This record gives sequence, C-alpha cells and structure tokens, in this order.
Amino acid sequence: MTSIVSTHSKRKTVAECVSGVLIADGAVLVEKRRADDDADPGLVLLPGGHVEVGESLTRALKREMREELGIRVEKMTPIRVRYYTASNGERQRIHYLRINDWRGKIRSNETETVYWESDISHLSDTIDRKIVLRLLSPVSRV
Repeated sequence: MTSIVSTHSKRKTVAECVSGVLIADGAVLVEKRRADDDADPGLVLLPGGHVEVGESLTRALKREMREELGIRVEKMTPIRVRYYTASNGERQRIHYLRINDWRGKIRSNETETVYWESDISHLSDTIDRKIVLRLLSPVSRV
C-alpha cells in the first residue's frame, strides 16, 4: 500500500482576539507594549487580548478590560473585525469593540503602560489609527 503525503502546508491557526476602544475628551486609551514582549514589543496599540476557548467576544472583552485596566465594561458596540499578524508570527482575528460605558478607575494591572493619547499619530498600527480617527470624527455614528 502506498502512502500519500500532502504537499500542502498546514494552515496556521488564527487566534481570536478582542480590542477595546475607549475614547474620552478627544483622546483614546492606549497601551505601550513592554520592550521585552514576545509580540509587538514597544508598540503603542489599543488594549485587548485573546479570547479563551468557549468564551464569547463580549465576555472576553469584559475579562480583558478587568484584568488589564481594572474597569468593569457596562456597554460596548462592535466596530469591525480584521486579520493581523503579530511580530512573533501569530495570526490573529481582532474584534474591535467600542466601550461606551465603564465603571472603575483605569489603572495598569499588566506590565504594559496604559495612558490616554490625544495624538493619534502615536498609535503604531495604521488600522488602529483609522478606527480611532473615525470614532473621533464629528459625523461618527458608532
């Protein structure tokens, strides 16, 4: 019996991720990744993280924002979904959600630095910048 070996390379799995967009007073909340992080070191990005197995997107966003920022998300609106490849090669499907209402005082619970950024050009990712600029636009309905 002859064995057939496929010449097709295996597709990389895609990690489901969420990203929270918090905007207040013309600024967006961002995180500056640690310089020694294995994925996207030193970049300024919107906060978020991985969706755990069996977890809904809304539950994942609430958990991530509680873990990373110490806040309780009350209301959110889906914005868009995109594919992204992190610097470590991980393929991600990022679900962006605007956080419309939250409770608690924002603080950094993780090792990344979190701060309000009013100069959108400081965001490292082009898509993150476009999302924020659209939300800051006076005609935005999201």
